[in-house]
Amino acid sequence: MPNRWCNSAKIRREQIESGTDLTFNLVFKPLIVSLISNLSPRNVLEIGAGTGHLSKELFNIGLSVTAIEPSKGMFEVAKEVLTTSNVKLINCTSFELEKDEIYEVAFSHLVAHVVDDLLGFFHSVGQHLKKGGHFIFSIPHPCFYNEYKGFFGNEYSYMTPMAKNVSFTITKDAENIISGVPYHHRPLSEYINKLVESGFAIDGFDETYPNEEIQEKYGTKWETPRYCVFTCKKL
Repeated sequence: MPNRWCNSAKIRREQIESGTDLTFNLVFKPLIVSLISNLSPRNVLEIGAGTGHLSKELFNIGLSVTAIEPSKGMFEVAKEVLTTSNVKLINCTSFELEKDEIYEVAFSHLVAHVVDDLLGFFHSVGQHLKKGGHFIFSIPHPCFYNEYKGFFGNEYSYMTPMAKNVSFTITKDAENIISGVPYHHRPLSEYINKLVESGFAIDGFDETYPNEEIQEKYGTKWETPRYCVFTCKKL
């Protein structure tokens, strides 16, 4: 999985910094930054930092941030993006992070649906959180995303976990196809039950649905929420 993003790292940076990626800039960034800043953590861990832009935003509002990213291509781009910050950037997965690294908040943006071992992933996050700490993560909304993207076609069944490598574009940049990305469809119950099994309680759940002004920028209205964000507390 880590190397799948290498070739698209520079594309993703350009999409974010140019403002072409409406969903990242206008939907996810304000929501995730708000959720984390409201918790007033002393330190934050980003798991799967991608291009580093979310960690940079959190650093800019005064938070102490460590970012981990397994993809070498993404890591190199994130290193450039974070040059002017004090974000600590590490080229590793949550499974490989040193065990004594403990944080008050961990978050991952569009990571959980690409990992094969979901339970192991949640456990690996929990190992790096203090008791009472929070884990915030976003995924494509299991109830609606296949309706939007049509990745699974006629074989799709909401209650049946399934996986495949997919290709996609973002709304305002149809020319750049990001391909070979692993995608796991799992019903919400699987996420919830594995969170509970990993020692988390769910503190909040957001379904992303932009206001009309933002939706107009896409050129078409969102029929349903396309993504969702879990806020979980380590027990």
